[in-house]
Amino acid sequence: MKKSMQSYRSLLVLELLAALAAAGSGCATNGRHVLLKEYGSSVPLPTDPPLKGMTICIKGFQTATNLTSLEPKSKPEQPSQFTFVKFTSEQSKTWDQEFRALKKKTKKTDWWQVGNVRNGFGMVMSHVYALNDPGPWLAETLKLDLEAQGAKVVDAAQADSADLCLSGTIQFCRVDIYMKIWGDLVVDLELQPKNRGPSRAALHTEGGTTAWMSASSEFYKPLREARQKLSWLTTREIVKALKQPATAATQ
Repeated sequence: MKKSMQSYRSLLVLELLAALAAAGSGCATNGRHVLLKEYGSSVPLPTDPPLKGMTICIKGFQTATNLTSLEPKSKPEQPSQFTFVKFTSEQSKTWDQEFRALKKKTKKTDWWQVGNVRNGFGMVMSHVYALNDPGPWLAETLKLDLEAQGAKVVDAAQADSADLCLSGTIQFCRVDIYMKIWGDLVVDLELQPKNRGPSRAALHTEGGTTAWMSASSEFYKPLREARQKLSWLTTREIVKALKQPATAATQ
């Protein structure tokens, strides 16, 4: 009888703690939202741009139907000498204004689920949603970074004039919070250089930050970091593909 009472009291305590954790999460059950948007290049400006004189066609990026269900089997890659580029104060202000405006104009059916919000016990309380499609975000930001590396970037309509065509699929894009906020990005990259054989690369990058206020900007930071690292790795893959020997038919 005594053990039963102790077990019952322990259960009550756990239920009370769970209730307090849920209450302490505030509006966490309403979810969190991020705007996927950049305002400039996030790569260092080299004295000798590796893509100078090259024309790169970005055909676009598809987005997997479910961006968070399949755990990546690969380990995230850390580019050598990578440095994260923060928003300027003016960019942060612009991002916040555009985020608030887009959130008012869109509805849940327009959003992309890209993560979870958890309580102190690690239980999922709600989700993180991107207000816009990650595919165009990746294409637009890669354009900014490739241009900073010296390339002329064109769209699919000018693919025939390009030295290399770039496309791919975002297979995994997730931001999660439990004690800290971290994010992962996995992209299957497809590269087709002119007069050379095609190549593929599976790129996995990550980012992270301390959870201070669980603000929307904090949830975006890990995805920004992962996306910036992806740009570094994509440039590496482009340079590698362009160095392949021409196929026999074109030599």
